[in-house]
Amino acid sequence: MRVDHRSLHDFTCRCLLAVGVPSKDAALVADVLTAADLRGVDSHGVARLRRYVDGVRDGKILPDARTTVLAETAATVALDAGHGLGQPASCQAVDMAIAKSVKTGIGMATVRRSNHFGIAGYYALRAARQGLFAIVGTNASPQVAPTHGATPMFGTNPLAVAFPTDADQPFVFDAATSVVPRGKLERLHREGREMRSGWAVDPNGESTTDIPKVVEGLKAREGYALLPLGGPGESHGGHKGYGLATVVELFCGPLAGAHWGRHVYGAEGAGLGHFFLCGQVAALTTLADFQAEANRMFGELRASPKARGHDRILVAGEREHEIERHRLAAGIPLTPAVVTDLVRVAEQCGVAPLGTPVDDIGVGD
Repeated sequence: MRVDHRSLHDFTCRCLLAVGVPSKDAALVADVLTAADLRGVDSHGVARLRRYVDGVRDGKILPDARTTVLAETAATVALDAGHGLGQPASCQAVDMAIAKSVKTGIGMATVRRSNHFGIAGYYALRAARQGLFAIVGTNASPQVAPTHGATPMFGTNPLAVAFPTDADQPFVFDAATSVVPRGKLERLHREGREMRSGWAVDPNGESTTDIPKVVEGLKAREGYALLPLGGPGESHGGHKGYGLATVVELFCGPLAGAHWGRHVYGAEGAGLGHFFLCGQVAALTTLADFQAEANRMFGELRASPKARGHDRILVAGEREHEIERHRLAAGIPLTPAVVTDLVRVAEQCGVAPLGTPVDDIGVGD
């Protein structure tokens, strides 16, 4: 099933409005989810809508929470999301960091007592499209074991970095610090595909490829764990992924005044933390010179010798930009499992089901 992104955005807004989310906040959440689907990050798109709807209905997410300022300087600000949706608080945070960087050269914002905020790259690109560089991160539910460990201690702790290398196609690197996020396993399972060895371990610390057991074990916190970027042990750099996850956790937990590690969700609700660092390229070099050198670098990367069996070298974010252009024109493909779930969400919210899909024109993603 292929749907127009505007129809998907409208449907998402209607579901959120139905459970009491204010219209402006509903639109921001819909923007972030639709952006993920447009860029091919299907694990963080509308497949996550149920998470927010159920969270609001269960009282775990406060739909009308207001983000407040806890502390502020010329270049920094600390915010409290008040157990509300992560996207509105994060948009406010990155916009404040952007405004501060315009005045001082650099700006940073942190958020505490927040919820899932979608794809980190959305916020990094929000800054890059204004001529700034940005670094964005968030902690998450504990799902990843430390190197040589067998118990989830950190979240997948994604990190996004963006640069204004091109007005229409900024550079953006956006990735989890685990080998894979849980959402990818859920997507593979929906599509009837398998996971690889070295992505996750069972309660004994042994590698497993049983997606249902891993996903259910992660949800129930029954000992199953994802592995850090690099996989098991240190031979392929798993300790580096673990180190990166710890860096993100320090920014988003102790520095943000948020919960960390195994404590991010407590009896009082969500305690996730996010951080946003934005800076002026023009404060360090001219934007034109930076863009010229960056694109010269990218040109050399793309033109470098290819490994056998490959005819193309990509720069981070390039594939997502291409998918976005295609899906803007051809529509967003939704798997049968996601469509079925969205039908149920619509029924629970008492809203009209997702509109008629646009024709599948047969162009692959």
